[in-house]
Amino acid sequence: MNEQYTIRIYDSKIKNKLEKVYKEVDDLFATKNPFIVDCINRGLDSMIKDLSASKKVESISELYDEMHLTVEKLDNLIKLSERNAKENIANLTVNQKLLSCNYNMLLGLTDNAPKKADLVEAGMYDDLPERLLEMLEDILKVYLKK
Repeated sequence: MNEQYTIRIYDSKIKNKLEKVYKEVDDLFATKNPFIVDCINRGLDSMIKDLSASKKVESISELYDEMHLTVEKLDNLIKLSERNAKENIANLTVNQKLLSCNYNMLLGLTDNAPKKADLVEAGMYDDLPERLLEMLEDILKVYLKK
């Protein structure tokens, strides 16, 4: 008996990636179904290869190919991690400025001297208060020790 599977893909990134790759190779497949079956087969082969703890290498060229593939994967992981770290730093910097501004505006409210909107927008209250800046520097010293 020939079993059939129906697959639903809800992740738009995966769907878009499938569409993009299919457009590049649609002349190799009669319909999208054989293309997706080929993708699944290749993915399964890759997973089986990755999950097998002991694999016998039959030739030096096969070992070289495996090493090359591993280096490519590591390189992609490093690039992705670097981009992610840069995005996190950018978001943290913006959040720190926003929190500093909010803190300074709250202090102004307690002094019955609300801050003017144009000064807030100009960034006049974005600086981290001195005591918090010192705390941040101390924490960074601890975490950035080699």
